[in-house]
Amino acid sequence: MAMERLLLPGTAVEHAGRAWRVERALGADAVLLRDEAGEVLVADPATLCFPEPMATPNTCRDQAQISPTAWSEACRRRDVLLVLAAQPARTLAQVDAAAAALGLHRRQTFALLRRLRTHGSAPAVFLPGHGGPRAGRLGAAVEAIVTGAIEQHYARPTRPSLLSLSREVDARCAAAGLAPPSAKAVAARVRRCDRAWLAGRREGGARRRALRLLTGAHPAAEAPWACVQIDSTPSDVQLVREADRAVIGRATATFALDLYSRAILGLSVSLDAPSTVTVASCLEQACLPKDDWLARRGLAHLCWPCWGRPQVLEYDRGAENTAAGIARGLQRYGIEARVRPPGRPDLHGHVERLIGTMMQRLHERLGSTFGSVAQRGKARPEETACLTVGELERVLALVVEAYNGTVHEATGERPVERYLAWYRQPGLADAERVPPRMDPARFLLDFLPFERRALGRGGLRLFRIDYSAASLLPLWRRDNGRRVMRVVVYDPRSLARVWVLDEATGEYIGVPYRTPRPDMTLAESEAARARLRSLRAADRTEPRLFESVAEIRRIEAKAATATARRRAERAREGRQAATEARTRCGDEAPPPAAPAFPVGEVEPFSEVEVT
Repeated sequence: MAMERLLLPGTAVEHAGRAWRVERALGADAVLLRDEAGEVLVADPATLCFPEPMATPNTCRDQAQISPTAWSEACRRRDVLLVLAAQPARTLAQVDAAAAALGLHRRQTFALLRRLRTHGSAPAVFLPGHGGPRAGRLGAAVEAIVTGAIEQHYARPTRPSLLSLSREVDARCAAAGLAPPSAKAVAARVRRCDRAWLAGRREGGARRRALRLLTGAHPAAEAPWACVQIDSTPSDVQLVREADRAVIGRATATFALDLYSRAILGLSVSLDAPSTVTVASCLEQACLPKDDWLARRGLAHLCWPCWGRPQVLEYDRGAENTAAGIARGLQRYGIEARVRPPGRPDLHGHVERLIGTMMQRLHERLGSTFGSVAQRGKARPEETACLTVGELERVLALVVEAYNGTVHEATGERPVERYLAWYRQPGLADAERVPPRMDPARFLLDFLPFERRALGRGGLRLFRIDYSAASLLPLWRRDNGRRVMRVVVYDPRSLARVWVLDEATGEYIGVPYRTPRPDMTLAESEAARARLRSLRAADRTEPRLFESVAEIRRIEAKAATATARRRAERAREGRQAATEARTRCGDEAPPPAAPAFPVGEVEPFSEVEVT
């Protein structure tokens, strides 16, 4: 669209739904118009409309893209043509004079006058040269072949080269009996394709999103706990076992971030993959006071004054976040669940950047796996690993305190100070000056996974294990023989006890094994049940289940001992071989030869700085 329009004689306009041309300007409030039939009309200039012309590339160019000489010449052309166009009845002599002043022919001057009437008086209109892409010279059939080859052959995850695309186009044109285009013409059609679409087809959605224009912003939170983002990631550090310091792999770290203050509200570290337990543990650590948590880890001197209840919890579509246990806990506490839509990681960017920052801090620790194989280089994290799960928790707690006490780039404030300042602001109601306190005895239970079971005469049966206790007697009497399905909460890390929810009181009743047994995890139970499925039905009993778990543990312990012994033997053999090699080389090495020149003080090179 033109920057401005001038009502010059001959300018095409629209008035009352008809096409007219300006005959002469009568004043600021009147202009004389004439149509193709010769009819004249006086109209108000404010009521005229300009038909939108086909914009040329030159009209869209800015001064920053043009050389100062070309821009000055365009301004000079405009000034001369404006004077010429203002003449009510210009003569050929006036046109020739303007052409001589501009160094142009009469025909070029008339063309510039038409451009002035059509596109306005912007200097870019009068720049020399065409400046735009040439019209395509290929036939419609060849264009269709090239387009089809790009979509079907070039835009594939195998990423064919431009040479391969050109050969494909040649083959298709030969089959159709058409002359093939040049490789340059094919490459030009590829450059005209949408970059984001082409990158998505060839390199995946992540690359397409990187080329997409970001619009809008994440809705800002107006108070602490108004919106909390949570996410999990494998930690970039190898861990060791507490007992024998053997490498056991990477842990899963989960973080909860407050969007208002940018403070880290909580974290959890687990050797399990992201699951309901990892998310529930992080929420428990975030929403409850952290003094006891820090004291148990020898970090009582740290200050982490963040606790409360989220109003909105944002997370991705991972199975650990959308599990039934997490959904039940969110409903019980009135927390709105906001799931990130697929293909929009930018809506989850705050906690993603936090995870990147936390992992960058871990790259400085021993046993770090770094962010990629290229960054790792020749580092051997399996050989330098030394941190246990508990020690990694302590390291992350120290990193979190440093993060919360550092000025955040987005807010310009320290996260913990911004968090506390909101509760200290004047005019805040007394009920809002202290975050709500959660019950530490039941908060985690509200988010753990659960099953629904009916209470029978033998108690409860879960994972082929019987649970019963005298504490279930009130429920048994209340049911009075009726089959009532109740929520039974369990912790996959320990199946020695489950918790039955009493809907009448809202309290949890802890129920242990009916028969005293060793504790085991859900993973051990599933492995034992899979092993028992291969046995005959008579052996699939509860005692046999625990015997199977004990046998699996004995096999693992024996394998760990054998592995450690073999590693020690290989290390001893390697040291012995190195010693023998050094001894053999020492016996066979000839005495050092005398120097062929007298050894004196060596002067350093003049171009090398000696420190």
